[in-house]
Amino acid sequence: MAKAKAKELPKAKKGFPWQLEKSKGRPEKELDYYDCPFSIDIELEDFSKEFLIKLMKIWRSWYMTMNLTWYALAEQKLGTDVTGKIMIDVWLKTTAAEMEKYIPLLGKNYKTKDDLKTIEDSIKMGVLPPDGTIDKTLFAGSFDWDGPEHAKSVIHHCAMLEFFEAVDNLAPMKQLCKVQEPVCSEAYFMNPRVKMLEIKTNTTSPRKSKDEPCCIWEFKLVDK
Repeated sequence: MAKAKAKELPKAKKGFPWQLEKSKGRPEKELDYYDCPFSIDIELEDFSKEFLIKLMKIWRSWYMTMNLTWYALAEQKLGTDVTGKIMIDVWLKTTAAEMEKYIPLLGKNYKTKDDLKTIEDSIKMGVLPPDGTIDKTLFAGSFDWDGPEHAKSVIHHCAMLEFFEAVDNLAPMKQLCKVQEPVCSEAYFMNPRVKMLEIKTNTTSPRKSKDEPCCIWEFKLVDK
């Protein structure tokens, strides 16, 4: 069995020979598929960019499905208000513990939250977590600037709104959009001067047309 598999093995990375009986070894070249034997040595770095992008999109979909399913089930047992408060508490505690890890991804001069000076800095921070908009599967829309201290975003695709429209229950959207979204987004921004203000949200009745915006927000840089 081991000899048959050995003929199909990719060339091993130096210092990590294939040891099938111990589930060890690493490929020399990046993998486009996880089509080598299972190995406890394999790292994310052993996969190609294309593989990792596909994996991240699946992770994101998994994360949002679990999040929305949890919310719907918790709401049934605890009610909208209690569930919403718990969700905000979870988001704020998570951002406090994890959000600063994204800061160095903005550039060599970004080390702490004090380096986030502009709305653009904060918006870029906000799209990096799993529920951000750097990938369009969850949220998509337009973003227009009216000077460096003011911007407006029109969301045309919102996975949360579409989920609750599909189950004919928009009640959670009032809590999600009017309370949770601005509070949690501002926590993502890591700059207390950047404020997210509601212009329009759909929280009471389904949209008459899918061409109708899901929501509209404005972003302002205010004095401390």
